[in-house]
Amino acid sequence: MTTFVTPNGKEIQIYRDKVSAQYKIQFTSGGELPEELTGIFTNETFATTAINKYLEKQETKKAKADAKE
Repeated sequence: MTTFVTPNGKEIQIYRDKVSAQYKIQFTSGGELPEELTGIFTNETFATTAINKYLEKQETKKAKADAKE
């Protein structure tokens, strides 16, 4: 399983659904996923791309928030 970390330190993980054999994304500590990370992915590459886009957006938001302080 591949693991990613958000700018706030939450871990995101790609896993294979046992029922459908498709890929899904989850926070390892639990919690509700943002819209862009929900659903199923046909392969790990598509899931990784979705996570990378999400993380890029989060890093941009964090950088803007830090710049205001």
